[in-house]
Amino acid sequence: MKKILYTTLIAACLGLASCQDFLTEENISGVTSENFYVDAAGYEKLVNSCYSSLRDIYKTDPKLFAWGTDTETRGEIESVSGTVGDRLVRATQLNEYKTLSSDNSGVNEVFTKLYAGIQRCNTAINKASSIPGLSDAVKNKRLAEVRFIRAYFYYLLVENFGGIPIVKDEFNTPVTHFVPNSEQEVYDFMLEDLNASVGGVDVTTTEFGRVTKGAANHLLSLVHLTRGYKAFASVDDFAKSAQYAEQVISSGNYSLLSSFADVFLPTNQKNSEIIFSVQFDPTSLQDKIIGHGQNLFFGWRIFRQPGFYDGEYATYSRRTSDFMPTQFLYSLYNTAKDTRYNGTFLSQFYAVRDDKLGNAEIKKGDLRFYFPYPDQPFTSQDSIALMAKNPNVEIVRFERWKQDFQGIGGAMKFPMIGKFFDPLDNFPGNNEDAYSSTRDIFLFRLADTYLLAGEAYFKLGQLDKAAEKINVVRKRAAVAGQSLDIKPSDVTLDFILDERARELAGEYHRWLDLKRTRKLGRAFEHNILTKMANPGGVIDKYYLRPIPQSVIDRDTEGYPQNPQY
Repeated sequence: MKKILYTTLIAACLGLASCQDFLTEENISGVTSENFYVDAAGYEKLVNSCYSSLRDIYKTDPKLFAWGTDTETRGEIESVSGTVGDRLVRATQLNEYKTLSSDNSGVNEVFTKLYAGIQRCNTAINKASSIPGLSDAVKNKRLAEVRFIRAYFYYLLVENFGGIPIVKDEFNTPVTHFVPNSEQEVYDFMLEDLNASVGGVDVTTTEFGRVTKGAANHLLSLVHLTRGYKAFASVDDFAKSAQYAEQVISSGNYSLLSSFADVFLPTNQKNSEIIFSVQFDPTSLQDKIIGHGQNLFFGWRIFRQPGFYDGEYATYSRRTSDFMPTQFLYSLYNTAKDTRYNGTFLSQFYAVRDDKLGNAEIKKGDLRFYFPYPDQPFTSQDSIALMAKNPNVEIVRFERWKQDFQGIGGAMKFPMIGKFFDPLDNFPGNNEDAYSSTRDIFLFRLADTYLLAGEAYFKLGQLDKAAEKINVVRKRAAVAGQSLDIKPSDVTLDFILDERARELAGEYHRWLDLKRTRKLGRAFEHNILTKMANPGGVIDKYYLRPIPQSVIDRDTEGYPQNPQY
């Protein structure tokens, strides 16, 4: 582990920005932490780099948070530089588990980038007291913000890798050996950071994107909820999780929008529901290569079809099926009552140009693909009537919304997750880091807080309160004139996971949700590829990722691998 944690810190810290004024991009070379972070202005840039390190986790395909779940699987992995290469290997290993190895590039990337972000935070924390001209008020606030970010990085690390080293120091020389701490020690450290953070950050901010008290309380709720499931849980973890979630809800600083779909309008990224998000704005990015691909990952290659073309991005974008919804995800919605189905998925696709389908003429605007609701009847008469009005339409029924490889027999066409659409997102070049969406990525939003509270109350045995919190989210989701209200007796852990899937599809929470609740077996039931590769079902090994081989190889005194890898 010689240089995993000792990263090229200065180069990484100096140039990344947000969509708000508090982050400004600069290109500075030939500097070190000793000669650059020496005044208040330099220190602000250091803190800003801690925020921008969040981008490094989410800018490509956040591999460890989506594949191998009950709601997301892998589809047709797009080639880069002329070959699929390692991209297919890492996707297969992470989605199907059985062959997951310590040299998986996705595992290595996330582990390394999380520690790189932690090192930035450590530098900001350790330098704060030596910066001339930095007032105590500003220093304390920035330290609280950075400790939140560091705690979030440790949360992602400990949930994916188990016991890992707690690193607090700023390193300016290589360190060749680390000893992992226990999971319990990591959780204690996270809570120490968060408890210090929550009292120091602003309650509200005019600089959207900064850590606030609401963000700290939300993460405290999540961390206590997650620890509550563990063998080393404190007796009050679930009560504290509910308490912190309630503080966010009752603060008056956040509110659910009246429409689920409006939360995701590309023009509405600073709405009242967003508690904390990773900032990606075109005005802050001098080089759009450091955008992200969330807009593109959850679709299929419609650009290959007549009536569409490669390079069109204003209407549908150049989609790929890196993260393909499972059939199970679609089945969770009551489409007659729940607006979240249409707010999440695109089910109808219209030609964007004149073209030919065999000898038939396609006109721009013709309905080309139609996906009937999976839970509503669509008869042969319905099909005839639709085709009479739209002779060039292809009707793709639910039984074909799955992979068309490995003998599965699907169409590789399915309703795309469309809620992340970015009309400014140009198609990527032949580089997997060249994604260019500049929409913010929502990490915490109020609907999630309500669901965390509902889960905490469920674990406390307070089913009436659990149903009450879940019903707030479901009321917003209901079609006008319909009710989605549930009774306390309806609340089970599986129902909560189903509700989180309906509300948070594609938002990079799912693997962590299944890990927290020890429900990874749902993936081995509902993810076709995962099930095929593991006929015996889930085993304990799969609840942790392997420690990257590069970490083990570089450690001069031997770094332990996770069990059974």
